[in-house]
Amino acid sequence: MEKTMQNDNCQKIKLLRLMELLRQETDENHPITTSEICRRLGEMGISCERRTVGKDMKLLQSQGFEIMSELKGHENSYWIADRSFELPELKILMDAVQAALFIPEDKTEDLLKKIAALGGTHQAELLQGNLVHFNTRKHSNRSVYYNI
Repeated sequence: MEKTMQNDNCQKIKLLRLMELLRQETDENHPITTSEICRRLGEMGISCERRTVGKDMKLLQSQGFEIMSELKGHENSYWIADRSFELPELKILMDAVQAALFIPEDKTEDLLKKIAALGGTHQAELLQGNLVHFNTRKHSNRSVYYNI
């Protein structure tokens, strides 16, 4: 009984880590192969066999996650197409944070990193490398930021 419960928990954690990996590191231009998924999960201490990755992806798709796949060579590659924000929307949010005078400089940097991370690793690099610096003086009183 305890062994079955342990296996169930491992499978749940595996699916959570798999989604995290897909959301953070994949997009249409950066898919991840089945063998790379197994390797990355193995680094996290989660056992994974190549033949179960496809089943896991089908399960996630059946639950409404927009996971795309394509055959590359002799194995499947996967990426997540469902993003909460599109790249232009993230850029608009980042520009608004930079232009907001009431947000202190250190909080501006923190918020910009968090917003960029919403697009995944590859998009975050693009967004952070494409920042427009406004010629404004930021507020230094942090209580204004927290009151808003």
